[in-house]
Amino acid sequence: MKTSQTHLPSLLSSLLFSLGALLVFSTGLLMGFTALFSLAQGKGIEIQQTILFVAFGFEAIILVLAAFFSFQKTLEKPSADRETSFTLHPWQMILIVIAASLSILVGSWVSGIETVNWLVLPILTIPAVVLPLGALLALGTRNLPLATRWQSWSVLGLGMTLIPFILLIVEIVIAIILFFGVIAYIVAQPELAYRLQGLSQQLLILGPQSEAARELLSPLLTKPGVIVTALLYTALFVPAVEELFKPLGVWLLAHKLDSPAQGFALGALSGASYALIETIGVSGQGGEWATLLFTRIGTGLLHITTSALMGAAIVFALRQQRYLRLLGTYVLAVTLHGLWNTSAILYTFSSLAKILGQTDRLSTIQPITMIAMSLLATGLFAILLISNHQMRKTLAPPLIEPVIPSSDIDQSLS
Repeated sequence: MKTSQTHLPSLLSSLLFSLGALLVFSTGLLMGFTALFSLAQGKGIEIQQTILFVAFGFEAIILVLAAFFSFQKTLEKPSADRETSFTLHPWQMILIVIAASLSILVGSWVSGIETVNWLVLPILTIPAVVLPLGALLALGTRNLPLATRWQSWSVLGLGMTLIPFILLIVEIVIAIILFFGVIAYIVAQPELAYRLQGLSQQLLILGPQSEAARELLSPLLTKPGVIVTALLYTALFVPAVEELFKPLGVWLLAHKLDSPAQGFALGALSGASYALIETIGVSGQGGEWATLLFTRIGTGLLHITTSALMGAAIVFALRQQRYLRLLGTYVLAVTLHGLWNTSAILYTFSSLAKILGQTDRLSTIQPITMIAMSLLATGLFAILLISNHQMRKTLAPPLIEPVIPSSDIDQSLS
């Protein structure tokens, strides 16, 4: 008698995605109830609440689907092992670009209209976030096999649940270690420690929330030490951690994949799902909604491209022992990510310096950082397309059965 065994990975995935769906749905529901309560009391509705209400609801639907397909594998349904791919026709890509552009343009127009923005922007957030990521994912995985249905949805679900959680914990730990490192440096500099102690006493007298305290603290935020510390964290530690963990699904499935092309496609999918969570998490800014989501397209491109490169390299390493390729790809991914974050953080500090009226070089580098990010985005887009082409060349051509002429068939039957 044949005994069936429970497929443990799919069962655990299904439970994880179900819990994730419940968590984000509950959070979104809380946002929605808070907004309705404010409306009932005649108070102004915070646009962040309504945007996150819709966005979290959308995330919950995606995670429910991921849980469903994972559970199908647990039940050993044949449909769970069906091979999947994600390729869009040119006319579909054109429609996606048009729809995404219209969503961002309309959102930019209504974002300043307080009477309707809380209602319209949540509806526009989903296409403005999802469609660009979908288009980039389709370009990266064009004519490449993903994996089976349950594996593809598991990679998508991991990018929305376990990966962000792991990265959050690790980055918090790194931030704490960096904080204590800064404290140790201050303690080792008696003069600096004395000046900071005097500053803290002034803040206690003025009150941390006072305008005078903010004016006192603001110039310190553009000091070289602060900028270097911020760059060290965002341009080195964060990319090093994220590029290692973002393709977690590929790490787990590498021995079951048929080719590095599958690793490339699944890596792109993992990067897109992580970018989805990251972008939705910051989408609730009404005044800067359009600008934020437009610039986040570049960040999505970064995550998709670097994770796709890592996905292919992981499969090459674990199946063909090409470990040097994996190391080189990791260094490349961290470098690209670090350059992107460097440009973004320098742009932020430059904006702050300009607001503070500082006339040094820092306040004038905004155009340079914008050009740098544009060039990086162009380079990332080229890398994604070229790498997709190279991955397609590694796939074995489909077997074509020889065609037997009908006359030969008739002779063989006679």
